[in-house]
Amino acid sequence: MNKNIITDDFKDFFSYLNKSLPDNINYMNLSNLCLAIFFTVDVLPKEFQSLEFNKEALSIVFSEICKKRNIVTYPNNASFYGASFHSSHDKGHWLEVMASVLKLANSPDTKEAKKLLEP
Repeated sequence: MNKNIITDDFKDFFSYLNKSLPDNINYMNLSNLCLAIFFTVDVLPKEFQSLEFNKEALSIVFSEICKKRNIVTYPNNASFYGASFHSSHDKGHWLEVMASVLKLANSPDTKEAKKLLEP
């Protein structure tokens, strides 16, 4: 059974991200965006700020974005986030990325995250 199932609450958000992100987004920018959303929903448009963003939901959304866009499964720079134990196509990877805020004191660059989502 596939545990990476996007719930109905997050389908529109997933579609929005998939359409809004640049085609050439790299792993580091995507990781920063994940952290920024986990840190503060202010980087998102108003219509998504009321979603209940938790680690589980974000990890599934970002793992699916990586799969859909074929972003490297074991990026060399994943260790920056302490996330080198799982494939980036796995929700476990993104859980590790978010845990890095606590373990490694990694703070997201919210300005850069916002720029990624600008039309």
